[in-house]
Amino acid sequence: MGALRDEHHNGWLMPSGNYPAAAYDDEWVDQETVPAVPAPAKIVSLRPTGFEAARTVGEHIRASTPVVMDLTEMDEAEAKRMVDFASGLIFGTRGGIERIARRVFLLTPADVEVMVIDRPLDETGFYNQS
Repeated sequence: MGALRDEHHNGWLMPSGNYPAAAYDDEWVDQETVPAVPAPAKIVSLRPTGFEAARTVGEHIRASTPVVMDLTEMDEAEAKRMVDFASGLIFGTRGGIERIARRVFLLTPADVEVMVIDRPLDETGFYNQS
């Protein structure tokens, strides 16, 4: 802390340390902060073999748990039925659906945001990782 200039006492005033503690009117101290929405604690990965797994998918989405749904082991007709179910489920819960790969989908509840970043493939067909 620097000294203060005073013309009456030999030019300088030095802090004595006997000052009362500073009191600040901080309007942020009394305001309650809104807690951030926590990220989901888990993501469920399912590889159903039949439509009977649709209930499990629905229960996880209703519980706000994202689901990776891998339909590669289902026949084409049942896989299409499962995608139709998932589309209706996501529409009804205001969630989101993203295709990750052929017959693999990410289903997310309404409170989860998915950021999709598409990078162009290089001439060899692989993602450029540089």
